[in-house]
Amino acid sequence: MKKLFLLLFMVGAGFTSQAQAYSDAEINEKFVKDLYQLATEVDGMTDQVTAEGGVISIHKSSGTVSLARVRDESLPVNIEHYKFKLLTHNGKSIELKDGLTLNKVVDKFYDVLRRVKESSKEDNKELIMSIIEGL
Repeated sequence: MKKLFLLLFMVGAGFTSQAQAYSDAEINEKFVKDLYQLATEVDGMTDQVTAEGGVISIHKSSGTVSLARVRDESLPVNIEHYKFKLLTHNGKSIELKDGLTLNKVVDKFYDVLRRVKESSKEDNKELIMSIIEGL
């Protein structure tokens, strides 16, 4: 009975995690319409965020962390497909191939940018820095 319950739990958890994942088209749309737009707004409010050329950078005391959207050059020109890369403060470029990881990174960037935007309305530089350092 315990094994059956555990099996059902694992199958249910698998469906739940896949239901939260975005498709390639949805993640691209979320990046362009939500995340990049928010980053450009926050870019004008603080010097801790930069949004330019499909790259969103958050500047921390330990370095800069960036999320880049790059067109997949291996596909024909008429197919618009993008790859996403996480660029770390120590120079590593991590391609986000796994959809679930990409979703987590995009959601994390969106959450940080949203909180920075809300905090910048109050002009509280210390709170903004603590939010950014928590990335």
